[in-house]
Amino acid sequence: MIELSKSFHSWVPEWLIRLILFSCLMPSMMLFFLPGINSNATAGYYGCQPNDAQFLIVLFYAGFVGFYILERRFFLFFPIKTYYILFHGLQILNCILMYCITDINWVFPLRFIQGMLFASAVNLSMSMIFSRIESSRAKVTSYSVFFGLLLVSSPFNNLVFASFLDDINFKQLYAFSGFSFLPGLFMIVLFMKNFRHVRPYPLYSLDWPSFIFYGGIFISIGYMAVYGQERYWFSDEQIRLCLLVILLFFFLFKFRQKHLKRMYIKLDVFKSRRFWMGILVLYIMYIERFSIQLSNQHFSTIFGLDPEHLSYLSIFDIAGIIIGVSLAGIWTLKNVPVKYIWITGFTFLFLFHYLMFFRFENTGNETLYWTPLIAHGIGTGLIMVPAILFVISTVKEIYSISAAAICLAVRFLGFTSSIAIINYFELGHKSKHFQVFRDHLTADNPVIRQELRSRAYMLAEKGLMTNPDKAGIKTFYQEVMKQAQIRTGMDYYEYMMILSVLMILIILLFPAMKNRYEKWREVKVSPV
Repeated sequence: MIELSKSFHSWVPEWLIRLILFSCLMPSMMLFFLPGINSNATAGYYGCQPNDAQFLIVLFYAGFVGFYILERRFFLFFPIKTYYILFHGLQILNCILMYCITDINWVFPLRFIQGMLFASAVNLSMSMIFSRIESSRAKVTSYSVFFGLLLVSSPFNNLVFASFLDDINFKQLYAFSGFSFLPGLFMIVLFMKNFRHVRPYPLYSLDWPSFIFYGGIFISIGYMAVYGQERYWFSDEQIRLCLLVILLFFFLFKFRQKHLKRMYIKLDVFKSRRFWMGILVLYIMYIERFSIQLSNQHFSTIFGLDPEHLSYLSIFDIAGIIIGVSLAGIWTLKNVPVKYIWITGFTFLFLFHYLMFFRFENTGNETLYWTPLIAHGIGTGLIMVPAILFVISTVKEIYSISAAAICLAVRFLGFTSSIAIINYFELGHKSKHFQVFRDHLTADNPVIRQELRSRAYMLAEKGLMTNPDKAGIKTFYQEVMKQAQIRTGMDYYEYMMILSVLMILIILLFPAMKNRYEKWREVKVSPV
């Protein structure tokens, strides 16, 4: 185990050490959702589609998930200072390449590598932070800080960078990201000793095949989630190929684990019912967490908010996350049963979807939306840390790394599932509503004829002298599309409300739900 005090010079106080370690994590977190700040700007810069920008985020996540286990071999081999310098240097080099390259086909693998390097930053920094933590209070506090930062990374990026894109070229975001690694690198070089925490374990017999199988599964799942609805799922050859890759790699991975002396992931973790319950809560929470994307689409499409003004609404989500994570930490330390924390979290998520359901309108006052956004943040913040701690505590300590890896994989699956569901509603479900509206709004309807004449007259009065009738039909068509968008959002949030209620009932009825707080003191690995 890494000893924090031996890794830094004796004159460096521990509060500064922890600040340095968290500062090494923040630039990588900033890169996580960077392409999603403005999907249209990303698509315009690379000459691709907006869903390609979505896939860039998925690739980063897949690299993080796939490399998390294999990375520990490098983590145990290199001296700490050398390792920090190595992955900081590689991240800076990656940002330089992202700054220079405009071909999206080259950017895809670079994003996957960024996710792998993020796994290195998380594993080393969090292990060093937790190595000196003895009390359960300090441990829960550190977990809350880390996962709070992870939860706010997406809205924080939107808040900080959305306004920059109106004034700078998109690629300059990567230049800024590259420079953001320099302060942490400088402090590591200045304050850290070249200390080796354990006897080095040689880098031979690395389980690259398992990494390829495991990572390939998540890349394929992400590809299907992003592009499946657009390509009509299994009618498309590439989607069928992805499904074949998932099935083939899954069976190869499982077969390989049964015949390895050192398993990539210890599958015995799945024998516990509590483990299944914990990952179910985590999975559903992540689906509901990213339902906020539909709210953002409503604000931009219906209300016409640009990315800069849309980002200001992120303040309320960030505030809610901070409140939720803080409450979860306090209640955990006071031994409040975890089932009641989860129920409170899903109640707030239900409240978010319920309030937004009645606020999907053509026009709206921005003062009406801060309440549901804060409720969303509180709900996700309340569930995240207790769920991961509960999952880790359900297995033996020798399985804790595998349990952490499964938690990470489940969060990835929740993220990609939310993408697939939202894409279905946006591309498939909305067209059904539009068709229903179009069937009723026919040209022989006297009310519609009068509406079209009024629009044409209004446009002509405002100075449009060429084809005001066609322009009136176009504006009317846009209004119908807005109504289809509103109805789609209401349907989606109605299903999310039902899902929240079902999760509350499942948690209430689940037998033998215990906190097992005593096991949290034994957790030695950062549960990412």
